[in-house]
Amino acid sequence: MRTRLARWSWSLALALTLGMTVPAVSFGQDAEAAAPPAPPPARASPPRVTGVRSNDSKHPGRAGLGDALILTVKGLGAYLHGDQDACGDLILFLAEVPIPGSPPEACDPYTEQVRFQLDRTADSDRAWHVLLAEPVSFTRKVAVSIGAKGRLAYPTGVKAFELEIVPAIEFVCFLIGLLLTILMAAYLAKTTMILRNPAPGLPPAQAPYSLSRFQLAFWSLLVIAAYLFIWLITQELDTITGSVLALLGIGSATALGATIIDQGKPANPPAVIAATMAVPVASRGFLNDVLSDDQGLSIYRFQLFAWTLVLGVIFCASVYNGLEMPQFSTTLLGLMGISSGTYLGFKVPEKSANP
Repeated sequence: MRTRLARWSWSLALALTLGMTVPAVSFGQDAEAAAPPAPPPARASPPRVTGVRSNDSKHPGRAGLGDALILTVKGLGAYLHGDQDACGDLILFLAEVPIPGSPPEACDPYTEQVRFQLDRTADSDRAWHVLLAEPVSFTRKVAVSIGAKGRLAYPTGVKAFELEIVPAIEFVCFLIGLLLTILMAAYLAKTTMILRNPAPGLPPAQAPYSLSRFQLAFWSLLVIAAYLFIWLITQELDTITGSVLALLGIGSATALGATIIDQGKPANPPAVIAATMAVPVASRGFLNDVLSDDQGLSIYRFQLFAWTLVLGVIFCASVYNGLEMPQFSTTLLGLMGISSGTYLGFKVPEKSANP
């Protein structure tokens, strides 16, 4: 009897123990399986430019070098987390071209506005050359945005802001001045000895034109016009390259050498030469004068004239396309020097035969 009672007591205790533990374990597993997964952390939306204006009250929708841009950037406060000093990591993008070296002048994460000064610095020089090169109008419509250093631009709603490429009034004055200079140079070349060889016994308007003087005047006028054009657009002053100095030097040396040769004739020439000197040769037109010697058209004069024009065209294209004066290779400069030296070499017997 006691044994049976003990067995019942043990069975009851075991049943109570299983009844208390098994549901608890089952409940814990069901609760863990039913719990929803934790959501991933929300990613902050990138800031977006919604408005741009310049500091020019008369033309708020246009800006150029020297002006300031005020950008309204939605989400700027959340991006900066209220830290105004973090604005220094932002850079300006114009037409998706980053403008390095010009951090914001001011930044307000509460009003969500950023101010950039459009200045050309050593770091941003290449970017401005890309933006301003090949001007076809006074302004160019560009997209305006901001971004972090080393990254792409953030989204923007401003796609057609007017970036001033060429200041209109200054450029018109430049064109008028250039046209007047060309007309004055043409007038002086026709009526004076500025581009002509000395010809005793002939009035200045009838003296033959000089190839060496034309070359010197050509490069001088071209370099001055290019220098003013680049300065007008980029406000850059240090644009003269070594190639430009070499071209001016070659032109000056050629003109100087030709003058020395012209003045090196004997004071008391023999009777045969004196007879030829008695009849000075008048101008036969610009092209005939610069391309011909006493025997007619000459290849050495044509070579110098042709290479002068070819390098002049390349020079103008480089200035227009890249807003910088070209850096010719030593081979091209050597070719120009050889052409000039050949011209001077043939000029010696030319002047001896027909002073």
